[in-house]
Amino acid sequence: MSSHEADRPWEMRRELRGFDPARLRIARTSARLSKSELARLSRVAVSTYCQWESGRSSPRVDALARCAAQLNLKITDLVTVELGKAFLGDLRISRGLLQSELAQRMTVSTQLVGLLERGQGTLTPEVADKWSAALDYPLRQINDAYDRVRNRPAYTKP
Repeated sequence: MSSHEADRPWEMRRELRGFDPARLRIARTSARLSKSELARLSRVAVSTYCQWESGRSSPRVDALARCAAQLNLKITDLVTVELGKAFLGDLRISRGLLQSELAQRMTVSTQLVGLLERGQGTLTPEVADKWSAALDYPLRQINDAYDRVRNRPAYTKP
């Protein structure tokens, strides 16, 4: 865990659905960067970066967004979830945001964002509008993503 990650122990670690370690490796080698150089430029520990690329762990969205920026990529080049299958958390991740950052943009609590991303709360029209504006996704996509996470099969991770 990097010192940046240790600053926010209250934030739940979420596996990045659709994260492809092979795409990260290919992008890094195409950019002619070593693992240690990309890790340094992205402000993550080399051991942490190596775990991502090997698939042993999943990166935090903010750290992966920094890597993507160093590689002149969008986070969606490294994390792909078909829009018609995306949950609310996937939409947030596609914009490179932590739950706390989205909550701040929406002027709601981080707890509410987490609840809704797990499908455990009720998405009101007011909050759906804020979510849509904060992520720049159409309201319909926000509502559809919420419906998918709310009605997902048992034991399917959001």
